[in-house]
Amino acid sequence: MKRFLEPLLGILLILPLTVHAAPGPPESAYVPGVVGHRQERPLSCEARSAVDLAAFWGVAVSEEAFFATLPRSDNPHSGFVGDVDDPPGSLPPGGYGVYASPVATALRRYGLDAHAHRWFGLDLLKEELAAGRPVIIWATYRMLQPKIASWTAADGTVSIVVQWEHTFIAVGYDTDGLYLIDAYDGRTHYYPFSRFLPAWMQLNEMAVTVNGRLEAPPYPWTEIRARGGHPWPVFVSNW
Repeated sequence: MKRFLEPLLGILLILPLTVHAAPGPPESAYVPGVVGHRQERPLSCEARSAVDLAAFWGVAVSEEAFFATLPRSDNPHSGFVGDVDDPPGSLPPGGYGVYASPVATALRRYGLDAHAHRWFGLDLLKEELAAGRPVIIWATYRMLQPKIASWTAADGTVSIVVQWEHTFIAVGYDTDGLYLIDAYDGRTHYYPFSRFLPAWMQLNEMAVTVNGRLEAPPYPWTEIRARGGHPWPVFVSNW
């Protein structure tokens, strides 16, 4: 048996080895049809980005209603921190904002297959856009790079926070940069990667992706309204 295997092994050793690399995203892509609007309140950028992304997928919800869906917390990974009407650039415990996980959860309540990410990475962002799926990203207003700080919530959770925390909807890219819809003015701005990436990395490359609409919304809520002066939203079931 050995004398038969040795010649075969020799042939295999001299055959060229061909490695097929996995195809990467194309050099450029753009998702048409995302319409931006200016945020209605000083710190409601996350709600604004979310409802504009929802509209792209055919789900109509007002910024006010979406904001009411978000929980309140002193931990931005759990809910909205502080007063939404505080001046831009505020930090906890004042008005600050909310991070990806509560936004994705709220989008799922409206029937979208939404997912929160940290350390998402540029390649995955490009792949989503090349597939025709816009992405909400967390960075800073005008890609400023203030000093990174930490905030400890009442439950002991420590979060990275930055002044001018802000959200955008990524809608396209080319070889040099990204096209982002800014929640502040509802307009599309172009940022070179050299300017965008450091600002995105400050908040651990947070993002929310949407794969499409869920077959059936997990919660049959059709409207949100306050009752009896209660500060929290009341969800009215359609069942």
